[in-house]
Amino acid sequence: MSFAFQTPVAALNEHQNRIKMLSENIANINTPGFKGNRMTFVETLGSVSGVKQFEFSQGDIKSTGKVTDLAIQGESFFVLNNGEKNMYSRAGSFDVNEQGELVNVDGLNVQGWMQDISEPNPTLSNNLRDIVIDPNLSIPAEATENAWLSGNLNSALDTTTEVWQTEEALTENENMFESTAITSGSPLSVDNSLEITDSNDSFQVSFNGAVAETVTITNDSYDSLDDLVDELNTQFNSNVNLSGKIKAYNSNETLQIRNVADEDNTTMELIPGENTAGDNDALAALGISEGTSTFKFAGEDTDLNSLLQVTEDLQAGDTIVISGSDSEGNSISTEYTYSAGDTVGALLTEINNAYDGSSTADLEDGQIILTDDEAGDSSTTLSLAAASGNTGSISMPLFNNTEEGSTATVNSSIEVYDSIGESHTIGLKIEKSDIDGEWNWKSEVPDGSPEGMKITTGSSGKITFDKNGNLRSFSYDGNADSLTITPGNGAQNMEIKLHAGSTEGATGLTQYNSVSSVQMKDQDGLASGKIEGFNFEKDGSIIASFTNGENAKIGQLATAKFANPGGLEKAGGSNFIPTQDSGLASIGKADSQESEIKSESLETSTVDLADQFTKLIEAQNSYQAAAKVINTFEEVATQASQLKR
Repeated sequence: MSFAFQTPVAALNEHQNRIKMLSENIANINTPGFKGNRMTFVETLGSVSGVKQFEFSQGDIKSTGKVTDLAIQGESFFVLNNGEKNMYSRAGSFDVNEQGELVNVDGLNVQGWMQDISEPNPTLSNNLRDIVIDPNLSIPAEATENAWLSGNLNSALDTTTEVWQTEEALTENENMFESTAITSGSPLSVDNSLEITDSNDSFQVSFNGAVAETVTITNDSYDSLDDLVDELNTQFNSNVNLSGKIKAYNSNETLQIRNVADEDNTTMELIPGENTAGDNDALAALGISEGTSTFKFAGEDTDLNSLLQVTEDLQAGDTIVISGSDSEGNSISTEYTYSAGDTVGALLTEINNAYDGSSTADLEDGQIILTDDEAGDSSTTLSLAAASGNTGSISMPLFNNTEEGSTATVNSSIEVYDSIGESHTIGLKIEKSDIDGEWNWKSEVPDGSPEGMKITTGSSGKITFDKNGNLRSFSYDGNADSLTITPGNGAQNMEIKLHAGSTEGATGLTQYNSVSSVQMKDQDGLASGKIEGFNFEKDGSIIASFTNGENAKIGQLATAKFANPGGLEKAGGSNFIPTQDSGLASIGKADSQESEIKSESLETSTVDLADQFTKLIEAQNSYQAAAKVINTFEEVATQASQLKR
C-alpha cells in the first residue's frame, strides 16, 4: 500500500515546484533579460518527476537612454566574473563603479578585452579581463606630419605702386598749387632814371571783363624798384575796387603785378590809361606790355610767392617742414629753407632729396605727386607744414593716399601640433611673381610664438599653375621636401609636408579669376585629450570620446554562445553557469556570433503574463487532483485497516 502513495505524493511535490516556478516567472515579468522557466513532467520508474528548463527566446528591446544599458539581439550572453569564475547573463543593466569597472546589478565585473591607446599601434589584450573605463584616461598627442591646403589664388591680382598726392579737399585750391593771374615786366634799371610824368602816369586794370579801374602813378623820379612797388601798392590800395585784389612785387628786380585774391579762374587785363595830355605810356615805362593774364596751375618754374596759397610773401630763411615715412617705414624729417626767388621746383627738389631711393615727387596740374620707385607693399607717407616762426605765410596742401601700394599677396596660416600636443600657428605668405602662373610662397613664425621657435629648412618655395588654373607643382626651395620646425618649447623638431593637390572629396589650390582664399583643410596632428564620454558599437567595441575632439577604441565587450543554452544552470539573479547539458562557452565578439549589441537599451523579460496565469491555474488543478488521489488512498487504507480488525 505504501508503494501506491509514492506516485501521487511525487506528483504533488512536482506540481508544487511548478507553482513556485510559475510564481517566480510572474514576479520577474519586469526584470530585464529574465528568461522564463518551464517544467515538463516525465515518468521515471513508475513515478513522476518535473524537468525544469529555461526558455531562451529573444525578448523585446526597450530604449532607456542610459549608455551603460546594453541589450543583445541574438543568442549570445554577456560574460561576467565574480572574482573566481565566469558567469553568463542576458541582463545588460550595467553601471560604472567608483573604480571605473563596468559591473552588473550584482556587482559582477563585465568581461572583455582592453586596448592601451598610449601605444603607437594599440591592439586588444590577449586574455579576458575586467572592462574598466578609467575616468582619468587621456589620449596622447601626435605631432603633425602632413598638412593639406585648399583654396584659390586670384589670377587677376596685380602688384600696385603707392601714390600720395595733393587733392582738392576742404576749400577750393587748398590742396593744389596754383599761381595768380600775373603780369611780369622786363627787368628795370631804375637808378634815378625812371621818371613818371603827366604824359605817362596812368594805366587801367580790369578783372574778368569788368569795368576797368584807372591807376594813376604819382609824378616823380623813382630811385629804386622798391620805391616804385611801394607807389603802385599805395595806388592799388586807395582804389576800393582794387584793394586786396592786386599787388605789385619786386621779383628779382623785375616788376610783377599779381592778382592776389584767392579766386579761381580770375583773368586780369592791363591796358594803357585814358590821358588827353599825352601818349600815356605808363605800362611801357614800367616795362610791362598790355594784355590779359589768368590764373594757372603752378609749374616747377613758378615763383613760390606767386602761389595763391601765399598770403604773405615768404622771406629768405623761412622754412617748410617735410615729414613722413619712406616705403620701408623709416622716418622722414627734414626742412626746406626758402631763398629769395625760389620756385616750386626748389621745394620739389628738397622732397626728392628726402625720399631718395624710395619715392619720387613730380608736379602735375598743380599737384605734387609722390610715387614709390618700386611697386609693392609700402609704408610711405608725406606731410608738408610751414614752420610756425616764418615771416611769410603759406598754406601747405594736404596729401592723400590715392593708390595703396601692395604686392599681389595672399596671406594664410596653418595650425599644427608638436610631439607634446602644443599647437603652433605657421604663417603662409604667397606672392604672385612676374611669370604667368607662378607664385612664391614663404612660411613665417608669427609674433607671440615660443621663444626659440624657428623654421630651419623648407621655409619657402614655388607654386605653378597651368593655363587652365590647375595646379602644376608645389615645390620647396633648397632641395627640401618639407618644413623643418624647431618648436622652441622642448618638444621634438617637426617635419611637416605641405600638400596642395586635390584629394578625395576636396580640391587643392587653384588659380582662377575669383576671390583669393587659402586655408588648411586638414592636418594629421593631435593635441592630447582627456576622456569625456564613451559609447558601445554594435560589435561591442567601446569607443571613448576625448576633449580634443578625437575618438578612440579603448576596449571590446566579450560575448559567449552555448550549443544548448537551455541546459544552463541558474547561479543567482539573472546569472547562469554552464553545465554538461549546455556545453562549454564559446567566447568571442558579438558580430562573430551573429549577435548585435544595442546600446542605451535593455532586453525585456520573455515572460507572458496571461500565459503564466493560465499555466498557474493548470498547475493548481493538477496539485488539487494529486491531493485528491492521496486522500482517496488514505480513505481506502483506513477502511482496509478497520476490516482487518
